[in-house]
Amino acid sequence: MKRVITMSIVLLLCLGSLTLAADVDRDQLFKQGVSAYVGEDYQHAIAIFHQLEESKEVSWELYYNLGNSYYRNGELGNAIRYWEKAKILAPSGSDIDHNLLIAEKHLIDKVVLPDMFPLFKWYKQMQRQLSLSVNIQLIGALFLILILVLGLIRRASRRKSKNYKATYITVLSVFLVLIILFTSITIDTAQRRKNEKYAIILERSVEIFSEPTEDAIVLFILHEGSKVRVNKNIEDLWSNISYFDDKVGWILRSAIGEIEE
Repeated sequence: MKRVITMSIVLLLCLGSLTLAADVDRDQLFKQGVSAYVGEDYQHAIAIFHQLEESKEVSWELYYNLGNSYYRNGELGNAIRYWEKAKILAPSGSDIDHNLLIAEKHLIDKVVLPDMFPLFKWYKQMQRQLSLSVNIQLIGALFLILILVLGLIRRASRRKSKNYKATYITVLSVFLVLIILFTSITIDTAQRRKNEKYAIILERSVEIFSEPTEDAIVLFILHEGSKVRVNKNIEDLWSNISYFDDKVGWILRSAIGEIEE
């Protein structure tokens, strides 16, 4: 029995050592990518960051640096694509927002949208700035704070504090509204991400067809960096896309890079 326990401990230590070694290797590789970027060897930096991406141990910093490398290499579409991927992991990242705003100035396809109703605008902003994990943490924190506050109010009520019932109801109502609000945002965001897939145009210009064949009618043309919604795919050949809902058509899948794969 002791021998089995000893072997188990040794095995766990070995696995821990391998994980630690892998983390060290990733850190070293990431530093090499940053070094290549600083040295203006952007193609080498891109290759290194993609190597890290293939390991599935991704982070917003990895996508952010990959986007920066593509931008410096003159590939606007891929730059926007990876900044968008970074944005999903770090919705409140100001550096990512700054780079995306710079990229927008280089876009050829620009649509001026009417101002949204302030409440809807605020709601959309909340969705963009808060990730699903942050929302869940906020909901959990609100529940804990609610329990603590209600406990304090009940203790105060035993001391015959005045108006404790009104305070109890007010606090309960405020927290319930906040919990329902953040729960709604979380569910809505999760549903949107499940049902709505987006991609970035990677080619300088690309034709959008009426049918999934290059012999079909060309409906319109989009340019590098434009963001489209992917409605459905036909294997690895064609994608049906929407551009601001009013323009719908078929595009070769090789011409786009999906943000969430």
